[in-house]
Amino acid sequence: MDTMSRLYYLHCHYCGEPLSDHESPYCPACNLYLCYRAMPFLLGMILTGRLATDLATSPPLELVTDIVQGYDDERSLVWE
Repeated sequence: MDTMSRLYYLHCHYCGEPLSDHESPYCPACNLYLCYRAMPFLLGMILTGRLATDLATSPPLELVTDIVQGYDDERSLVWE
């Protein structure tokens, strides 16, 4: 027994054209357009190799508490 209601879409949610497939909220052209539009975000998530949940559990950055600043600080020197 199926207790979940089924949704039937009459018009595309992006362009408003009538749909021939009432199971999908977007027409095929808009579905492909939205897929290509989301591609940079998806590739960025894949190529960074870190999930948003991993960022929350990463160790915090260490604060530099040294008193030495300016030209006396060896981290600020540029060696040529």
